[in-house]
Amino acid sequence: MKRRDLTVLAAGMAVSTAGDAAALVALLLRLQPHGSGWVAGLLAAELIPYVVLAPLTGRVVDRLETRTVLLVALAGQAVLCVPLAFASPLWAIIALFAGVTALSAFVRPATSALVPAITGEERAKQGYSMLATGSGLGWIAGPAAGGLLTGAFGPTTAILVDAGTFAALTLACATLSARRRASATASTKESNAGGLRLIFADRLLRTALIGSAIAISSGIIDNVAAPFRFVDQLGASDFGYGLYLTLWGAGALVGAQVLPRLPLSGSAGLALGNLLTGAGIAGIGLAPNLALAFTASALGGIGNGMANVAQSALISGRTPPAQHGRAFAAAGALLQTAIGLGTAAASPLVAYLHADGAMLTAGVLTCAASAIALALTRRDEPEERPATETP
Repeated sequence: MKRRDLTVLAAGMAVSTAGDAAALVALLLRLQPHGSGWVAGLLAAELIPYVVLAPLTGRVVDRLETRTVLLVALAGQAVLCVPLAFASPLWAIIALFAGVTALSAFVRPATSALVPAITGEERAKQGYSMLATGSGLGWIAGPAAGGLLTGAFGPTTAILVDAGTFAALTLACATLSARRRASATASTKESNAGGLRLIFADRLLRTALIGSAIAISSGIIDNVAAPFRFVDQLGASDFGYGLYLTLWGAGALVGAQVLPRLPLSGSAGLALGNLLTGAGIAGIGLAPNLALAFTASALGGIGNGMANVAQSALISGRTPPAQHGRAFAAAGALLQTAIGLGTAAASPLVAYLHADGAMLTAGVLTCAASAIALALTRRDEPEERPATETP
């Protein structure tokens, strides 16, 4: 395993994720005074490119040298962030942010596909654990940094800092020695297979990811309900709500470290992670006081971190290396769609069931989807096959 390459990639992921989170906070604060429609437009611009561009991004990652794709996309993000920082028309802000997200749709599958080239397929789970740790650290630091930078210097400075993180990550990734090139031996049928076809052709992978998508769609209701649950119902201060986010993020870091040490298959690890996430969300909904709600938050975060690592390892292990780009892009599109559907359902659910009822319902649904997926994938576990075999 090329430890230095993996360290560079994980550290770069931490810096870039923190910059992205800071920029998103800055843009949300910039658009919020203009109404919820513009905020919704910004959030849509963060989600839609991953879904729409998945067929293109996966093929590009698989047909070109992966590090080159990564460098071009990162450099493009650094360049686009400069006009985004100074843009005044609201439509231009959303359009430029969509452009940055579109390039990120290349970065994510490229990064995920590059990990086995660095670690070797047999140690990919440890590699994804380091990557998840970097991402988790970035999400803990980024929102706070975004709020501080925007409050002290304005949103322009926060977004320019994000441009700087992309530039720094581009330079760091230029030093990577690992290479992942398109397979010269892939058959025409294999090279033309789409990402969703790869996923759905493998019954175990299909079942695991669909179960995870349903769990995520249910669990994402937590994002909308949590502010009302903690502040309005449990009496938390702004600091208390921030502590909930911090505990969740810290739990995710722990979960990312724990998963590779457990003797679990990828599908079992994914289901267990989603099950713990659902238990944490349901626990927040049931908690009679803040102390128990914070404990449940940490549990949910641990499950979230476990699921993130297990999902990447499962996709890597169940698809041929030459097709990892398409597989990761398609899985990302599937899960982003699930996030969008869950977010759309969250507001009416919170209005109807109140925050505690909505979180309890979300947690129970997440646990149910995870348990069913676990039972079905355990049935298919004997069908486990090497990643080099074409589905």
